Amino acid sequence: MSLKNVLASLIACSAAATVQAQDFSDVSVGVGVSTFGANLEAAYRVDPQFGVRGALMGGISADFDETDDEGVTASGDFDLGGAAVLVDYYPTGGAWRLSGGLFFSNTQLSATGSVELEEGGTEDVSLNAEFANKVSPMVTAGYEYGFGQGWSFNSEIGLVFTGGIDLTFTATDPGAQDEIDNDPEVRSAISDASDIFAYPYLSFGVSYRF
Repeated sequence: MSLKNVLASLIACSAAATVQAQDFSDVSVGVGVSTFGANLEAAYRVDPQFGVRGALMGGISADFDETDDEGVTASGDFDLGGAAVLVDYYPTGGAWRLSGGLFFSNTQLSATGSVELEEGGTEDVSLNAEFANKVSPMVTAGYEYGFGQGWSFNSEIGLVFTGGIDLTFTATDPGAQDEIDNDPEVRSAISDASDIFAYPYLSFGVSYRF
């Protein structure tokens, strides 16, 4: 199932439940920005203490050209994005909420460059990095500040548990792949990336409740 289908299904379920209850006051839509880019959210407040939300995120894309201290040079681009499905818990039935759910990642880095080998010389490689967990657990804490008629300002902070970053180096010359795989600097970079078990999540936005 694609990310768009996941979000569409959640919105459809929320809308269906609302129609059945003949009460549209607990459905809201919102827009904002986050550490994954622009946010589009749809939410349904089941009762004063529980709700469900779906969010589609993305739009951050950048080119880069870098050389690190380990002799790895790379140029390419990275894209941040994904979708989230969350259950919201409001402990006091008010504005504070604790949330947990799943993040469907569409975040990826792709690059080409060269690796300086320990035995001398360099080797051209392609580099790819992505979350080890395509579907990652996600926990957040947030606050909704209401203003005007049906409007609210929202802020949220939390973590997406990526399971590490899968970093791969593929030699342009297939005959050099073993040398790349066994190079200490390459192995160190892969190990360091795998230790990044979580990605910070921070968002700000506005929503309107119908």
